[in-house]
Amino acid sequence: MNLITILEENIKKQNQKRWFPYLLVQKALVEQYFDWLDVWIDTKEKSLKGEGKLKIGDKSYSIRLSFSPFFPFRYDRIFIEDKSIKYSNDIHLYGNDLSLCLYHPVIDQPLLSRIPLFKMIPWISEWIIFYEQWKKYGVWLGKEIKHC
Repeated sequence: MNLITILEENIKKQNQKRWFPYLLVQKALVEQYFDWLDVWIDTKEKSLKGEGKLKIGDKSYSIRLSFSPFFPFRYDRIFIEDKSIKYSNDIHLYGNDLSLCLYHPVIDQPLLSRIPLFKMIPWISEWIIFYEQWKKYGVWLGKEIKHC
């Protein structure tokens, strides 16, 4: 294990140790910038949860999310509640749970920190736009690293 990996693991452990204040800050930031999302802290699951309707053009998308330092590999699990969205290697979904793949969890992660949830929320809109374009053209037009 190299020094960076050790430091990253220590940050995660600190976020887990102080999970409630950590999630409280994440909640406050989301509430400050995104009034369409209803967020709350689930103390039993030690996670920040949220639901809301995101309107893009004339279509409305139901969004559900969970955010926790106790999740393996990445803190976020963001879902679009739409049964018509099916897993494909061409779109950016994690196959195990169909959560959105909004960034590369290793390459895009800032050194010695984590991407805060409020910075991920705008990426949901981008994902939806790229998804709708993919349905139309058969090509993912957004930046991508094939990994999901």
